[in-house]
Amino acid sequence: MSWEFSRKEVVAGDTATFDFSGDVGLALYGISRFDINFATSASGGNLGGSAISGFGVKLTRENAGEDSRRQVKVKAEVSGTPLSSATVWITVIAWVGGESSMRYVVSGEELATGQMSRSEAVVAWPEFSAAVLSGFKLDFASGSHNVGGVGASAGISAALTAPGSAYVTGAGTLTGKGASNCTVNPSGLVLGEAQENAWFGLVADESTYTVNDTNWGTTKLRVETGATVPLRHAAVLLQSFYGRFSATNMSPSPLSSVTMGAGEPVAVSSESGVFEFESTRWLADCTTIVRTGQEIWTEAQTYSAVYLWAALG
Repeated sequence: MSWEFSRKEVVAGDTATFDFSGDVGLALYGISRFDINFATSASGGNLGGSAISGFGVKLTRENAGEDSRRQVKVKAEVSGTPLSSATVWITVIAWVGGESSMRYVVSGEELATGQMSRSEAVVAWPEFSAAVLSGFKLDFASGSHNVGGVGASAGISAALTAPGSAYVTGAGTLTGKGASNCTVNPSGLVLGEAQENAWFGLVADESTYTVNDTNWGTTKLRVETGATVPLRHAAVLLQSFYGRFSATNMSPSPLSSVTMGAGEPVAVSSESGVFEFESTRWLADCTTIVRTGQEIWTEAQTYSAVYLWAALG
């Protein structure tokens, strides 16, 4: 029995099939990264970045049929109007080889901000617990509006009224006139004991830019897991993300594209217990002056992301 990880890139609306070497006793699936682009249309003298109705990503586990014991199938859906293109990178962390009484997944379906899922029995004093985003939806109450900032986060907590139980919760953030109806689909991983040849943790990426910066977009993060051997494989999933246009901007910006999340993790072969990955943060408006064709980009200036990572030695 052992841990296995798998990551796949999925176009919105498609289903990814993850194959494992044995029967899957536990599977935590979540968003590692998403890339959403919005359609634009001419309005008056300008071709503006999209005035959107909202957007979201939802992962749903599907029946794998006859191979269900060794496969995990996850469908990626992206909502929002008007969409141009959307891609989601899904990661599955699986315990392979049968059930285990010391490893648990706690899930919640489309929770409103601050709402708690039903509590599930786990262990009273876990060795490690953290949550990931398996979906989020950020909506405006009606019509389509400009955006000041977007974000979503997932969390897991012990149920005080039911010792040995835990629940997941989440929060969605959408700033702009008429913003409301934000929901989150969180999933939590609970480990009752330290895992042999496997390590788990959280890592944060926080960035603030000025209008003169030219390094928007991607940062390479280095994760030191504490393992004393070179790593064989690593996985990274989004626990939370947030992006905001300039706080001094008097009005929110129309949104053209948003990308948040982690690239493929790569183990550093020359160092024990170390892997690296690229964290991408992008939130932008692109306005085109119709009569000249000149594009004017406005990038968000404050970003943060927190990732759940897992590594195998």
